[in-house]
Amino acid sequence: MTINGFRLGAPDIAYIGAGVTVKGAIVVPDAIVVDGVVEGDVTAQSIRIGPSGAIKGNVISPDVDVSGTLAEKADIKEFLLVRASGRVEGHVNCGDVQVERGAVLAGGIFSVYSAAAEVRPVNDNVPTAAPAETELAPSSENRPKIDAAE
Repeated sequence: MTINGFRLGAPDIAYIGAGVTVKGAIVVPDAIVVDGVVEGDVTAQSIRIGPSGAIKGNVISPDVDVSGTLAEKADIKEFLLVRASGRVEGHVNCGDVQVERGAVLAGGIFSVYSAAAEVRPVNDNVPTAAPAETELAPSSENRPKIDAAE
């Protein structure tokens, strides 16, 4: 049986079913699928929160897919996907983020790229030189002469 693309019963994968509440820290070597409620810290290589799922605690993972609720604090190193039914509350640091229309963001999401370009101030208060005047039309001396008699 597969749920959210993960084969249940596979080693290194955890599944928290709908109606199940877990209190305490969870560390998973590979992936965790949460359709129930986790009240505590979650660390995994990949985290999927289903539409009925919720994590209320600190989350550490390279990849998180939220269709339910992610609350409190999250450190997502690579990619955060918040689906239309998803809700993110609290403080989130992430590498890249994608938010579908209809998702709810209540808190701060800070996207930091590891290969970010040089940051420059928007207004550095340095006056710029006035642009040089440009000719709109070539001078009459440089225009080709058209002779209707030719």
